[in-house]
Amino acid sequence: MLSEYCRRYFLLSFISLLPVSLLHSQTPPSHHYTISDGLASSTVFDIIQDQDGFLWFATLNGLSRFDGKRFTTFRTNDGLNANMITSLLKGEDGALYIATYENGINVFQDGRIKNYCSEIDGEGFATSYLLEDRDRFYSSRREGQINVIRKHPSADLPHYAILVRPLVLNRLARVSGDTILALTITGLFTLKDDALTRLHVNGLPETAVYSLASRNDGGYLIGTKNAIWQIQNNTVVRTYGVNLFENDNDISAILSDRHGNIWFSIMNHGLFFIPNGSREIIDLGSKMDLQSTLVNHFIEDREGNVWISTFGKGVYCFNNLYLRSYDDHDGMSSNNVYSIVKERPGRLLIGTFNGLNILEHGRFDRIQTGSQQTVTEYIYGIKQVDDHIYVFGDFGQQEIIKLSHKGMTLHLYPHPSFCKTSNGLFLFGTWVNGLWTQRGMNGRINELPLYYIFGDSAQSNRVNEIMEDTGKNIWVGTTLGLCKISGPPGDRSVWRKSFFPDDLVLNSKILAIRQLNEHEVWFAGDKGIALYNLESDSMTSYKTLLGHDVSTATSLVSAGSNRIWIGTMRGLYRYDGNSMRYLNSQTGLPSDEVFSLSYDRSENVLYVGTSNGISFLDVDVFDRSLSRPLQVKLNSIKAGDSVYTRYSNLVFEPDQNNVTISFAAPSFSSPASVTYAYRLNDEWVETEYNFLNLISLQTGTYEIQIKARSQNTDWGQPASLTFEVKPLFIETLWFNLGILVIVGLVSLSLVTWRLKRREEKSREQLELTERINELKHQALSALMNPHFIFNSLNSVQYLINSQRNEEANDYIAMMARLIRKNLETAGSGFILLSEEMDRLRLYLDLEKLRFQERFSYEIVTGSDVDVGSVMIPNMIVQPFVENTLWHGIIDSGRTGLVTISFTFEDVEIDSITCRSLIIKITDNGIGLQEAKKHKKEDHTSKGIQIIEERLRLLSTKLQLPQPIMFEDLSSRDGHLHGTEVIISLPPPLYKTISPESAAGSSHSLSGE
Repeated sequence: MLSEYCRRYFLLSFISLLPVSLLHSQTPPSHHYTISDGLASSTVFDIIQDQDGFLWFATLNGLSRFDGKRFTTFRTNDGLNANMITSLLKGEDGALYIATYENGINVFQDGRIKNYCSEIDGEGFATSYLLEDRDRFYSSRREGQINVIRKHPSADLPHYAILVRPLVLNRLARVSGDTILALTITGLFTLKDDALTRLHVNGLPETAVYSLASRNDGGYLIGTKNAIWQIQNNTVVRTYGVNLFENDNDISAILSDRHGNIWFSIMNHGLFFIPNGSREIIDLGSKMDLQSTLVNHFIEDREGNVWISTFGKGVYCFNNLYLRSYDDHDGMSSNNVYSIVKERPGRLLIGTFNGLNILEHGRFDRIQTGSQQTVTEYIYGIKQVDDHIYVFGDFGQQEIIKLSHKGMTLHLYPHPSFCKTSNGLFLFGTWVNGLWTQRGMNGRINELPLYYIFGDSAQSNRVNEIMEDTGKNIWVGTTLGLCKISGPPGDRSVWRKSFFPDDLVLNSKILAIRQLNEHEVWFAGDKGIALYNLESDSMTSYKTLLGHDVSTATSLVSAGSNRIWIGTMRGLYRYDGNSMRYLNSQTGLPSDEVFSLSYDRSENVLYVGTSNGISFLDVDVFDRSLSRPLQVKLNSIKAGDSVYTRYSNLVFEPDQNNVTISFAAPSFSSPASVTYAYRLNDEWVETEYNFLNLISLQTGTYEIQIKARSQNTDWGQPASLTFEVKPLFIETLWFNLGILVIVGLVSLSLVTWRLKRREEKSREQLELTERINELKHQALSALMNPHFIFNSLNSVQYLINSQRNEEANDYIAMMARLIRKNLETAGSGFILLSEEMDRLRLYLDLEKLRFQERFSYEIVTGSDVDVGSVMIPNMIVQPFVENTLWHGIIDSGRTGLVTISFTFEDVEIDSITCRSLIIKITDNGIGLQEAKKHKKEDHTSKGIQIIEERLRLLSTKLQLPQPIMFEDLSSRDGHLHGTEVIISLPPPLYKTISPESAAGSSHSLSGE
């Protein structure tokens, strides 16, 4: 008994000899999710990841599933028997078992929630923790009872309870193999055959055990009051003292992640972290406002992210654990970090927008000047040369300041860049296109003569970087571009400057120059990066590398052979010659804007200065954290008003042709970087959305493939979905056959009707043609007016009897020519206007001879009327002229005048303006009204009727308005006498032919 007491005393003394110091910050990247993001409640009791990669959260007000972008919540109306979910368990059968606080257990399987067990011995039971063991489940609470729920209960093997009083049970937990441990207020017990047996662990005192976490090496950690114990092979191998608070230091939850880091919480005192191999405790909770919050559960997902659940503040996901960050909340003077130098192990110098900071043992300090004033100026850069620290920045004075701080010698000077060459020459960059050079760091450097870079005079051109390579070349990076200075470093009078005006990258702003190995000098600037090979004296520029845009580059650093890191204003790239990995704010960096880089080869850590703090990147962990390609999982399919959770043999009705497919590729490290692609036909289409809306799908079978990728991963294997949309009845074969029959019958009827109609039209057309031909002959007969011929012969007889033989011969000749023209054109439907005018002149000249010059006439044509190419219908003008003479002029008792005009005018026909030929026959005779009183039915009037009917038939055939109008001139003016006949010939009733055709037509009409 005494030895046991001594052993425990020694152990407790040992614990006290292993203090763990408390540090702040050094926070990994994280996401915070609450009810505002869709979580069912901000009080979360348990977290689990299912076989498809989805995360499930047991909350105070329902069960939530998370795919990285969206929460889906289930409550009692979705099948749960209570909304307060306290524990989750992934069963060996792949189902999800859901324990409620007061109504037993539910199960989620095949997309549905069902009650699994709600009573034991006829009474309901409550659950805080759920555990599976072969053919049973153990349901436990913080009390003296364990409920046993059999997977296949029967009358002989019912559910039952195990009483463990007077023990007070904290929880059950499984360790390696099939060992189930009971964590009690008096120590560890094993649960076997429904009995609890105390577990004796070498080096472990009898103490309350609140939490347990398995380790990858087969051991486990337990959390007690004031300590964390690491147990291996039933022996305590390491102890971490936790005396952070005066009273309560109960370790309520604990996790050992895959990297060996320890995460733990103290009851109602937040969240803490112990890095692998360290004894320092990092207080994560204070920075995340969790100092007084109960963190009750940890889980590490498949990607290595660590999730914590809290009472009242939702859940946190710590991702991309190769990164740890500091910012102004941790004591930095500014979040804008422009330069980083590791001065010695454990000490880091950080130049910011607001002064120089020192990070040592997790705490920040500020450099003090001799007057005890904190340096708050803009720091452009820091360099360490020969155990001296050179800081160049804006210090408000021109003198070089020399300081000592905790064993460091610092030289502060007020300019943007600096370099010390191999022969001890100091080079200072300026804002005015020049360098100051001197031996040593004494005096006012602005009094030194300037060596100009571009040209030979001062100008606005800041020198951003100066570096000497192993070949003794001096490289100067400026706002206007890069300059290479060759020659003896100590004698600038013989320096030779070289520029790169044809290089887009090097002829723009250069911000960083680094010699990364013996033969390579790299440059970073606004337009990209460039590489100079000292062996071959060759330069190669890159605006892109392996398809990645590396413009806006700000910094470069080497980390291992053939591996460089490139900082840009869009993130951080790692290039190894064959591949590229990309980091930004989506993958854990505090900001996309990277200002500076520094590499610690001894610890294999990359320091990244950004616009939102500084990050430490553990290169070893980063190299091991290669992301696997994402696998797409289908969440649900909605077709019409129906939702499907099974995805095989899907057949949708015709009215379900609007299909919505919801899917996800669970990714929690960088969920915002996940993109999807789907293929419905032959082409892949990329999208950021995790659903597809397929609208108005046609009948048929569809196969859809969906794949996903995240930043720095390839496309994963696509998920496939096949479904069929049934046809409407109108799309079936029977409907098509019926339609074919109906169409056939209708087509036959239409063909019969069209044939009949065509026959009727042909008959009507034939009748119309016959009638027009008949009118042509009647018009010809009308032209040969018997009265005109009889009177003409009387006139000839009178001339002969009067011995006026010559006049009689002329009269007979003119009459013969008129009759011949009428006969020549009798068979023509159209006649040249020039021929018609000749015929009218012959006729009117004969009538003038016969009536002894009792009238005169004139024939007028418009300037745009070509009488040699315009053709009009035959035999339509002369009858009207003859009627004008006989019924208008001869009876008037005065000398008459007949005017015949041919002009073109624009006439509107059916809202369309047509260029029509207008023929006007105007006389100064007795007028239309008076002529009607003396009218006699004779051959001439019948000829006019024939012409009118002929034109009317043509108009009807061509659907034209009335072609002939008569007007009594007295209706215009009471002082006027006479009649005007207007014949309108739209394009269908006149023709225009080419001169060659007109000549041929004239020749054919002449008969010669």
